[in-house]
Amino acid sequence: MGIGIVIKSFFDSFQIIKEAKLRKFYFFPGIIGIVLFMFFVGIGDFISVNLTDFLENFFQLYKHHSVISIFIKILIWLCSILFYYLIYKSLLLVILSPILGYVSERVETHLTGKKYNFTMKDNISFIIRSIDIGLRSFIKQMIGTCIIMLLGFIFPINLSIPFLIFILQGYFTGFSFMDYTLERYRLSSSESMNFLKKQRVCSAISGIIFTLLFLIPFFGIFIAPLVTCVAVTKITVEILNNTPETIKK
Repeated sequence: MGIGIVIKSFFDSFQIIKEAKLRKFYFFPGIIGIVLFMFFVGIGDFISVNLTDFLENFFQLYKHHSVISIFIKILIWLCSILFYYLIYKSLLLVILSPILGYVSERVETHLTGKKYNFTMKDNISFIIRSIDIGLRSFIKQMIGTCIIMLLGFIFPINLSIPFLIFILQGYFTGFSFMDYTLERYRLSSSESMNFLKKQRVCSAISGIIFTLLFLIPFFGIFIAPLVTCVAVTKITVEILNNTPETIKK
């Protein structure tokens, strides 16, 4: 699926939200996100101050040239911000998985007329799977991010570190949103990963757009989860219905 179609799906998502009467779901992710953000600010501020003091003493930064000391402090600060963001975003998506899973189902019903009659057991298994996918994605993101950071000592790879991390985050974030639809089609974890490999560009672009929306001050927390869920559901349903061979091994 082309990049243009992915971007168009994000623009179309606003109309779908209106037609499917999903506007109230702007607020649930936003409120949960703000509460979680305030919690992280409190915890993060305490940990960051103590961590920075510890690293300053451990590496004895006061003995280095002032410019080097400032550079190392900034590097520590940036790494801390990145780490907290990864945890915050991943935890938020895990908490929102039951809500976004329901939204994804409503979107597919609106687009195709297909209805699902899941039992309580099915719903619980979907929630468990969403949490499992979220945790697995977080672990892989952290490992991938650490590898990229280590490659930063190699020139000229170090010049592209932010770009590589951005793509990596987008890749796994997009897959988390795709899986809301894949689980309804009863795809196993291996089949879902096979689907992701064939749609890696679509997944990465979707995740990147989510990140860009999410970083909009204040409003991003409200609009990014819902808009991305709707757009990615539309994209995934179209792929599954038009090219079912994409899920074959």
